[in-house]
Order: sequence, then C-alpha cells, then structure tokens
Amino acid sequence: MPFLRRVSLRKIASLLRLFLLVNAIGIGVALAIWVYGLEIQAVNALRLQLANHLPRWFVLPMMGALGGAIAGGLISAVEPGAKGSGIVQVMLWLRGVPVPMGWRVAVVKLLASGVAIGGGIPVGPEGPSIQIGASLAKEAAGGIYPHDHQQRLAVAIGSGAGLAAVFHSPLGGALYTIEELLKRSDVRTNAIAAFATFATIAWTRLLSAAPVGPAWLRDLLPMILYPSRVDDFRLVDVPILLLLGVLAGGLAVFYQRGILRLRLALRQLRLEAWQLLPLVGLTIGLGWSLLPGSFDNPDRLDFDALLGLSGPSTALLALGVQGVGTAVAVAAEAPGGFLAPALVVGASLGTLVQQLCLLLFSYAPATLLFAGGGAFLGALTRTPLTAILLSFELSKNYALLLPIGFAVLTAIAVADQLERLTLFDVMLEEASPGSR
Repeated sequence: MPFLRRVSLRKIASLLRLFLLVNAIGIGVALAIWVYGLEIQAVNALRLQLANHLPRWFVLPMMGALGGAIAGGLISAVEPGAKGSGIVQVMLWLRGVPVPMGWRVAVVKLLASGVAIGGGIPVGPEGPSIQIGASLAKEAAGGIYPHDHQQRLAVAIGSGAGLAAVFHSPLGGALYTIEELLKRSDVRTNAIAAFATFATIAWTRLLSAAPVGPAWLRDLLPMILYPSRVDDFRLVDVPILLLLGVLAGGLAVFYQRGILRLRLALRQLRLEAWQLLPLVGLTIGLGWSLLPGSFDNPDRLDFDALLGLSGPSTALLALGVQGVGTAVAVAAEAPGGFLAPALVVGASLGTLVQQLCLLLFSYAPATLLFAGGGAFLGALTRTPLTAILLSFELSKNYALLLPIGFAVLTAIAVADQLERLTLFDVMLEEASPGSR
C-alpha cells in the first residue's frame, strides 16, 4: 500500500506539473500576442494616418523602407536567429539542430516582425507567433522540469499555441502541431497539444472579456471579428470549387518555385538584413500604392477589401500585387510568416475566379474567398486538416466547411502531383547541417 501511495503521489505531481506548464504557456503566449498585436496596430496606425495626409505613393514605400530598416537592424545587430518566418527554425530545433531558442529570440522576433508588418511588408504574424510561443514554452519548461526531456514537447505545443492565439483557432493550432511539428506522435502527446491550444484560447478570451482591470486586455480580439454571412452552398458550386482547387494547386507550385529562385537571386547580392529589408519594403510599398486604399490596412487579412472588389481586372491586380509582394518578402527572409499571406493570396485567387464567373455566367459561388484561401494554404503546406480547419474557424461559419474541404483537397492533390517537396521541406534541407 505505501508503494501504491507513492506511485499515485508521483502521478499526481506529474499531472500538476504538466497542468502548470500548459497554463504557463497559455498565459505567456496570450500576453505576448497581445503585445505583438498592439505593436503592429501602433505602427500601422501611423502609416494609415500619414497616408491620409500625404500621397500614398510616397507614404507606403517610405514606411515599408523604414519598417524594413528597423527590423533588419535588430536582426543584424542583436539576434540573427530572428530572421525569416520562424517556423523553419522551430522545425530545425525539434529535429535536434542547435538553433537559437529562448527569451532573446522571442523579444527580437516580436519587435522586428511587428515593425515590419506594421510598416507594410506583407508577411504574416503567425510565423513569429509560432517562434515566440516556442521560445516562451522552452523557457517555461526549463523552469518547471529539472531535465530537458519535456522541452521538445513544450516547444511543439508552444508553437501551436502561438498559431492558435493569432487566428483564435484552437482546432487549427492543435492540428498544425500534430500534422506539421509532431508527425507520428502518440495519443498522449496529441492530447497535450490540443489541451495547450485550447488553454491559450481560453486565457486569451478571458483576458479580452474581463469586465474589470486594464482596458488594454480587452484588445485581444479575433483576426476576423464576426461570423461570415457567406453560407450559400449549392450542388452547381462543386465544379467551380474543384476548378478553384486545381488553379490554387498549380499556383502554389509556381509560387513556391518563384520564391526559391528569388532567394537564390537575393543571396547573390550578399546584403545584410539591415541593407536588404529596406529595399524590399520600398519596392513592396510602391506595388501596394497601385491597389485601392481599402488594402492599406492589413489587420483583417484584407478579406473586407477583397469582398468589396468589382471586376476581374481589379481582382487580378490584387492577386498579382499580393502574390509578388509576399513572395519577395519571404525570399528576403523578412521576419514574418507566410501562412497568413498564403490565405490572402488564395482568397485573392478565389475573388478573381468569382469575378470571372459573374462576368461569364452571371453567377458565382459565394464561398470562393474562404475556399480559395484554404486551398492555396493547403497546397503550399500539404497540411489538409490544418488548412480546412483554419479557414473554417476564420469564417466562423459551419456551412463553409464542405466548400472549403472540396477546394483544399483538390488543390493538395494537384500540387502533390506537380511537386513532391513543400517550401518548408526545401528550406529545412537547405538549413540542415548535412547540406552545408
């Protein structure tokens, strides 16, 4: 009996430590993402204010160059490990490659990417949030567990928590952790990963809904505030959704190959981050000035701006500027992710298909914007469940689950026939020690 009592006490203590770790990650990531979002909002507000008083063709390139200069300076001078999306770095660390991970990386990544995104460089907040969540989780695990055998699990669930917090997507965050970061994981690990992402969203929403306390805590809001009212789905929509999937799969492969070629070309310039990123911000700002002013605010993934477009020519321009701008930023290893930009590029493709259908048939499915975003993201990452659930949770509309699924699965099938390796696979091979 004393032996059984000791075993039970050890199990209870282990569960309590695990519960403490998961909630420490949840609270830490929730607060970090709030700070991160506030930084992006402040820089973007300055950008929008200047654009209201000065010519857009001057303000957008100037703010892009300034944001790139500050971000590049922080990376070059303080922490080179904060460059790029952050997702590849987390994957490398989970594979045992000694890449930087900790407080220093989290702080520099937060500051550099917030200034870059707020300044108009079209990278997403989800890559930095994944790296920030992983770094905070590693530090939390080091403080709770005396040995490092739990740190790998902590880093993986911290990454998923960061993704979930940015998109307010507990299922998407959990599935990303399982599908992309912890491949072939066991049931216990999957349950812990899901618990961590749900805990993060719970803390985020509790902080944002608190009736008392600092008002700034109520700034923790979802990326898309209201459920989508786009819920009409008909049988005649299926062929158009399948066509959208085919186009998204082909475009994703073209996009991936373009980024890799751009990376090689930019590396030949042999410029440091503080030299390259201002040029990237300047160039992208000039391209963005060609779009309507409704695209100046990136806070809501540009979905509102895309819904307001009319005519195939404007939709094609939006797709071209979004696609090229994001590809250049990713190729230059700007401190931001490309999952959110991939959603925007795919949504732009869906809007273009919608406008063409209206022109040709006077009818178009109302679901193409979210279906296009999910299809392009799925084809680029080959994570079907993550792409479907992330797009579905962004829409907050159960009726969109089927159309998104049709488009995503078709896009992945097409992309996999054209190119076996994903962009992440290629970047991991390039960064692995054996490839040098």
